[in-house]
Amino acid sequence: MEEPKNQLDFNFASDDLLEFPRDLGEEGWFQFNSEQKQAFLRVEEKFGIVLNKRVRLRLRGWEEEFVGKLVLDSLLLPSPATETIRLRFGGMTFENTDIDYCISL
Repeated sequence: MEEPKNQLDFNFASDDLLEFPRDLGEEGWFQFNSEQKQAFLRVEEKFGIVLNKRVRLRLRGWEEEFVGKLVLDSLLLPSPATETIRLRFGGMTFENTDIDYCISL
C-alpha cells in the first residue's frame, strides 16, 4: 500500500505562483482611483485651486499667508454646474471665492 503524499512533496513550478488570476476588485479600485483623480483635476482647473497638496494661501481680508493642505469641505465632489465650493484649510472653512491666491509648494 502506498503512503499518502505530504503537500510538501508536490513539485510546484515557481512560475505557476505568478499565474494567479487578478483580483477583479483590484481593477475596479484602479478605475475608481483614476476617475477620482480626473474629477479632482477638473475641479482644480475650474476653480483655479490646488487640492490635497501643500499650498501657500491667502484669503481676502486677511493679511497673513497660510501654508498647509487645501481640501474640499465635503466628501462629495461638486456638480459641474456649481459656481462656488466650500473648502477647508486646517480648522478654517471658506468658499473658493474667498481666496486671494493659492500657490502650490
